[in-house]
Amino acid sequence: MRQIGPSLILRSALMAGALIGAGLLLETYKFQQIVDYFRFSRDAGAGWSQGRLAFFALAAAFTAMGGPRQAIAFFAAYFFGFTEGFLLALAATLAGCVGAVAAASSFRTAANRFVSGKLDVALQLWRLNPFGISFLIRLLPVGSNLVTNLAAGATSIPLAGFLGGTLLGYVPQTLVFALMGSGVNIGSKFQIWLSIVLFAASLAIGVRIYARYRRDFKVRQKRDEAD
Repeated sequence: MRQIGPSLILRSALMAGALIGAGLLLETYKFQQIVDYFRFSRDAGAGWSQGRLAFFALAAAFTAMGGPRQAIAFFAAYFFGFTEGFLLALAATLAGCVGAVAAASSFRTAANRFVSGKLDVALQLWRLNPFGISFLIRLLPVGSNLVTNLAAGATSIPLAGFLGGTLLGYVPQTLVFALMGSGVNIGSKFQIWLSIVLFAASLAIGVRIYARYRRDFKVRQKRDEAD
């Protein structure tokens, strides 16, 4: 397992900054047709409006093709508010994951060729603990969401453990970026800074868990070599 260094922090900071900037740009220059379309759907009352369904479908397709799920959480909360945005983003990203896994299962030869050599170690660990490794992979904003989904579909890891770990691993960053998107929308500096602090905390926890798995994996490798 490779070591996580300062590049993870830099990439994470750039991603958070880019999303905040995009939200401020959207709010400042009022891309009116987009804003009105989704905000009308937010205020339309009970039931799922056309705007919600359109966002869900686009978000699921976006994540299925490897798009960053953090962006989905940010803009879901920006348009629909924190609570509904969080739930909508979580459902859409999980749907995108299931779609990519299903596609990889149907076209295993092509999927295996695409991910060959990229997740060999993770696949070994997956077979030992599919839930825990899936949770860890989703917890950190590192690697390719698409590669992870295709690798899961192209291998024989237990799907229930993979999806359970994926769903739980999606929650922290979905919450954080939904809080960030909602904060940008309502102009709450407190929410924005709180989301940044929580994001940093989730990264620290994820890195610590990753380091433990990495250490345990090395110990297991040495034990196997000795045997």
